Amino acid sequence: MSDQSLRLKTYVQQLGGQVQFTRLMAEQGYSCSRSLLNQTCNHGVLPKRNGDAYKQAINQVLRTAGMDAESAWLPLSESGPANAHPPKVGASGSVPSINQLPRTTQRGDSTAMMNKTKLTLEPEHLRHFSLSDDPFFDLTDHREIWLNNHLEYVKHLIQRTAENRGMMVLTGDYGAGKSTLLRHVLGEMIAGGKAEIIMPDRLDRRAMHGDMLTLAIVDQLGGGMRIPRSVLQRDRLAKRLLTTAMERGEHPLLVIDEAHDIRTELFVALKRLWDSGLIFREIGILLVGTGGKDAGGRSWGLRWEIEGNPDIREFAERAHLVDLGRLAATLPEYLAWRFRKVGAALDEVFEPGAVEVLTEQAQTPQLVGIYAVGAMREAYLDGALKVSADHVLRV
Repeated sequence: MSDQSLRLKTYVQQLGGQVQFTRLMAEQGYSCSRSLLNQTCNHGVLPKRNGDAYKQAINQVLRTAGMDAESAWLPLSESGPANAHPPKVGASGSVPSINQLPRTTQRGDSTAMMNKTKLTLEPEHLRHFSLSDDPFFDLTDHREIWLNNHLEYVKHLIQRTAENRGMMVLTGDYGAGKSTLLRHVLGEMIAGGKAEIIMPDRLDRRAMHGDMLTLAIVDQLGGGMRIPRSVLQRDRLAKRLLTTAMERGEHPLLVIDEAHDIRTELFVALKRLWDSGLIFREIGILLVGTGGKDAGGRSWGLRWEIEGNPDIREFAERAHLVDLGRLAATLPEYLAWRFRKVGAALDEVFEPGAVEVLTEQAQTPQLVGIYAVGAMREAYLDGALKVSADHVLRV
């Protein structure tokens, strides 16, 4: 480690700052935190794992912008121009950035990191930290879930969508906990006795079509009655079953998970189904899929499809778009909850600095588990009784 800043620090500033630079690195297949980039710029720090790939990703970003990658690793105080080769500029006069990429190629901030292998804590790791079990082991009971204020509100919106027979689209990043929250909310609604959950049974979402919607309604609400062969008769039966359910005070809710894969034709069919009631709407619709808004406010995935596809404009105008959000400021509370599940305290295992770096590195539950377990395994190899910030940066 050096006490001298590198010329890289100037280059990063010229390319829009650390946030923008980490996005450009993610496009090269390497995601890193601002904390690590800051340590590199100011002290020349490289991660102990994948340090070469990290450096290559930085160099590729600089070369793409027309900068001298080799000079970036020289001390900033060394004589010579800070930027031997000025950055390339586009037609607008600015350095090429992620904003100039086609919208369909933009993805969530954690996309590149989802290729990391999910690790578990072995018995020797648990003994080292005096844990009875792995805090990040998958929970199978839908009632066991951690909710911050935003997730509580999303839960309320899903319940209200069913009760008011509305139409809602829930998006979130990879590993953000969409399916976990969905299982929790639907489980509670079913236990309450009023919800009728309808989920079309087709694993290949791209192969789903409108007729499958009425088949699912008849199958769920028909109580085993014979399904008519005629499409027209099935549609009429589905309509009659929905009307009867509404008269009984029930709340039919059609749910499609992994909805980022459905085709335009199904969006159109969903809108028609939702508007099929003559006076009252008789069914709620909930779509759940990967997408949302990234850190720069750009839509991607399912949200981009809904906002940007002119063929489903009528659906988009009626649907309530909700993003699951990130853990961010509430990450320490989530980690503490995870450790309480195994009878332990977070501050007995993680130093405060480690939690701070973890907050920058991972803001979805899945990534938190990957980084936290990886850091604990690193601390075990060092013989450290607590996880430090350096252990997190190694992952």
